[in-house]
Amino acid sequence: MRDDECRRPPLWERREGHVASWIYNKAHLLLARQPAPIFVPLRNVSLMAILHPQEWVFCDYIGGRLTVSSWHDFRPQERDSLEEPVNCLFDLYSPEAEIALKRLPMEFAHGLEHALAKTVPQTDARILPLTGSRPHDRYPS
Repeated sequence: MRDDECRRPPLWERREGHVASWIYNKAHLLLARQPAPIFVPLRNVSLMAILHPQEWVFCDYIGGRLTVSSWHDFRPQERDSLEEPVNCLFDLYSPEAEIALKRLPMEFAHGLEHALAKTVPQTDARILPLTGSRPHDRYPS
């Protein structure tokens, strides 16, 4: 499936929402490991997630390859920690998307887990020496 094979019907509804931190962080970890677009099958809801850094599209790849929902305008800078949810916009393309949206976060999380398990970081982890002042130099005794 190519990125351009998923057609977008007219927008039915746009709403403010948020993505749980553990989902957002996993998606961005996957985007850091692979070039976009990344295709993540969500078999239990018969959708394909297509990840781009600025937008995640959920496409019905069985029923006509139509976009069901897209999540975009992520605002991670509004959160104070990595554990807080990330505000964004949800675009829904039909009333049925409302039903899918209720199951989508958990199914997307499972799909991300499977995709991450298949990837390996592209660089080896290494320990970096800290430079600058030493802790005892900052705090006089």
